[in-house]
Amino acid sequence: MKLLTFQDVKDAIDKLKQLDILNDRIANLDEQVTTLQKHVPSIIFHAKVSDGLNPAGQGRIVYDTIIVNKGSAYNHLTGIFTAPVAGIYYFTYSLLGMTDSGNTEVRLMKNNDDLSYIHSILTPNQAQTASTPAILTLNRHDQIWVNLIQGRTWSGRGALNFQGVLLEAQ
Repeated sequence: MKLLTFQDVKDAIDKLKQLDILNDRIANLDEQVTTLQKHVPSIIFHAKVSDGLNPAGQGRIVYDTIIVNKGSAYNHLTGIFTAPVAGIYYFTYSLLGMTDSGNTEVRLMKNNDDLSYIHSILTPNQAQTASTPAILTLNRHDQIWVNLIQGRTWSGRGALNFQGVLLEAQ
């Protein structure tokens, strides 16, 4: 058994002091993370059209079934997402036209402006599904929704979806 020297004891005490300093820094970082989490909102939504509703004609699609709505920015009664904070958002939306619909078109809208679209042209008894992403810079209170421009959609098995997430608050 080796006897500890004064230098060994001093080195061990120095290492314990370094550990105390590191523990204090970790505690400080934990407090900073907690503070930041309180100030950066979590905005995430995913909604779908209920099976059997099958929107047709023209007008805003109301995704009436909410799967996730953290931050409550999506309104399942109107089909409109309203940005609670300015930032960069990521959205996706989907389309599945009815097999007898022919031309079916939906558009992603921002404050009444067309941003993107999905257009499906089918011959009888065909089906085609599509989804489109969009990364948008939004101001607080900007509104996003999906318009059906023409045709008939099929909403079975969760085929019509609308999702969004805040990537970065500004």
